[in-house]
Amino acid sequence: MKHLFLIFSLVTTLQIRATTIPSDSGSFPFVGNQIITFIDSARNNRNIQSLVYYPATSEGNGTPINLSGGKYPVISFGHGFTINPNVYVHLYRHLASWGYIIIAPATETGFFPSHLEFAKDLAFVLKDMKRKNRVITDFFFNTIDTIQTGVFGHSMGGGCSFLAGSLDTTIKAISSLAAAITNPSSITAIQQTQRPVQLLSGQRDSIASYWSHQLPHYVAANPYKQIINIKGGNHGYFHLLPALDDLVDNPATITRNEQQRLTRLYITSFYNLFLKNDTNYKTYLYGNIAQSDTGIIMQYQLPVVTGIYNNETNFKEFELIQNYPNPFNPYTIINYSIQKSAYVELKIYDTAGKLILTLVNQFQNKGNYSVRFDANNYKLSSGIYFYKLSANRLSEVKSMMFIK
Repeated sequence: MKHLFLIFSLVTTLQIRATTIPSDSGSFPFVGNQIITFIDSARNNRNIQSLVYYPATSEGNGTPINLSGGKYPVISFGHGFTINPNVYVHLYRHLASWGYIIIAPATETGFFPSHLEFAKDLAFVLKDMKRKNRVITDFFFNTIDTIQTGVFGHSMGGGCSFLAGSLDTTIKAISSLAAAITNPSSITAIQQTQRPVQLLSGQRDSIASYWSHQLPHYVAANPYKQIINIKGGNHGYFHLLPALDDLVDNPATITRNEQQRLTRLYITSFYNLFLKNDTNYKTYLYGNIAQSDTGIIMQYQLPVVTGIYNNETNFKEFELIQNYPNPFNPYTIINYSIQKSAYVELKIYDTAGKLILTLVNQFQNKGNYSVRFDANNYKLSSGIYFYKLSANRLSEVKSMMFIK
């Protein structure tokens, strides 16, 4: 029996070691790159000049693609407002080392960008890569996974990623770095999206803050959804090289390299799970390793429907229910349940992130709870407020509307 235990422990240890930490480089040692101009005939032959990074047989421009990895998922990336896409090359190279092909359009870099056209660019380059996969004379012939595609972006590009996801329902997973609300509304777009969504934000971001931009996106999204607030991070540290946003952003209290490490960790885990169906990365994304990460504040919600997430719904330790009535005046009821005893906090915030009041701050046993919030007791203006339930290092947020 003792020998069996030792064998089991050894196998478990080997399995853990076999899973590369997602913030480290992947198994492809060389990354190639090209500049490709995609042409969208449906938009007056619009030219979409793009940076393309991929697993290669050697470093350099135009080096042969590494065929040992089979067919690669393709991910498009949207740059931030006025930011040159070259600023994010470190992210492209990292994901390419993990077996992804990354396409970063260089369109809409001026001071008056069209969010909708940029979103269409992000969607079109994915579609055209599928076409290239079928063309026998094309560089990318028979190297593209035409089913598993994703999109992500920073700031404006993050919001446009949600627009792209609503335009192309074949996109399988959408992530974002400090996503900014766009016109047309990225919040409306994310509400219409039925695919996994991830939002990363910097706690000290003064451009697209957690409360004014990230949380409204998260509340509107459908499960699976995840929001990760990097403690001490800001808006500009999502790119390794300085750019215009660094001049107007709050200073971070962590290093740029540390924010980069956390970004690589959670972006890679997200795509490894949802584009490669590699369940080894659940623990890095939202499981035990993620929950013990003291550098972030994380919320997530798993879907209740069947699918690749089967057997995950039992993981949920509490449930926060939408308040009723909503909108409300003067009072509303907030219900929640907890699956095991825990220290529970229920707090209300305004859209600027200011704490309005704490409704619950105590240890509670397993069970269902109901809390009444009467706005007559506080000098509140009409508008949207957030209520946040926290227990066992996890939290969930919902929005409510007060109307005078």
